[in-house]
Amino acid sequence: MTQALATQPQTPVDSEKRTVVSWPVYQDPWPVIAAWAQKHKFNPREPQTGNTKLFQKGSGFWTAAMRTQFTLDGSTMHMQAWLPIGIFARIGALFMLPAEMHIRSGGFRAALPRKIARNAVNELLQQVGAAPIP
Repeated sequence: MTQALATQPQTPVDSEKRTVVSWPVYQDPWPVIAAWAQKHKFNPREPQTGNTKLFQKGSGFWTAAMRTQFTLDGSTMHMQAWLPIGIFARIGALFMLPAEMHIRSGGFRAALPRKIARNAVNELLQQVGAAPIP
């Protein structure tokens, strides 16, 4: 699905699955994003095209993996952040967890990994002058 998002124009994203934040870009955003990703141990994943970059923290074994995808569209950066939840974790939770989950606060499902991801992403949003994720 992420490769489909990388090759198509910006499509609406289900807010129950992914948290989306956009902000204006005035200079090359990739060095700031790369430094943030390295600091918070978000490793590059495919796709890594010119205008779309995907990063993932963790493997999903002990806690849910955390993903962020950045897409530069002209002078606007669109960021999607979510937890991809594996089938074994979903089985262990009796399918109370969806396959993808946003990182906003509220609710009890995957609360700790969402908080970890939200705190990391909010640090980047503060650096770029965007509103934090509540």
